[in-house]
Amino acid sequence: MDLARPGARLVVSTFSAADMFMVHAEPIRYAQSAQLPYAPELMFDMVADVERYPEFLHEYRAVRIRSRTGDTWQVDQVIGFASVELTLRAVARLLRPESIIVRSSQLLLGDLEIRWDFEGAGTGTRVDFRMALAPPTRFAAGLAEYLLTQSATRTLEAFAERARQLHGRGADSPESA
Repeated sequence: MDLARPGARLVVSTFSAADMFMVHAEPIRYAQSAQLPYAPELMFDMVADVERYPEFLHEYRAVRIRSRTGDTWQVDQVIGFASVELTLRAVARLLRPESIIVRSSQLLLGDLEIRWDFEGAGTGTRVDFRMALAPPTRFAAGLAEYLLTQSATRTLEAFAERARQLHGRGADSPESA
């Protein structure tokens, strides 16, 4: 729009600072599924091996398990995007071999839940990967959605590639026998 043109109008939407910091009503959600030619226990173990994430998930700078009590782990994860690094303290619940549920609450990003489900299907596993993030404010929603999308879209494929590297082509291949 040429604002120098006679009769041109600029319409500006305004909002108050209070609006900007109101709680974002709808969580940001992401879901992806894949059928992989590996046993559910194998896929579960790969996802549960959080300390190896920095080896193949580029956003993960460091991971440390603070404590393990039964099927519940306290985990610190340093996640980086370009020059931004966030340390997430998470609680992971491992329900072998069916699911892994990770929950974290972080001041900037809000409440995050990651859920992995593993279901035997034929000679392999159906893997369902879901993330839900409830940003603490509308102000944080844009950044949170960008970071979630950047990370989530690569995660399941990174695990599938890691399985291929460590275990070959899977149940159908001669190298897995």
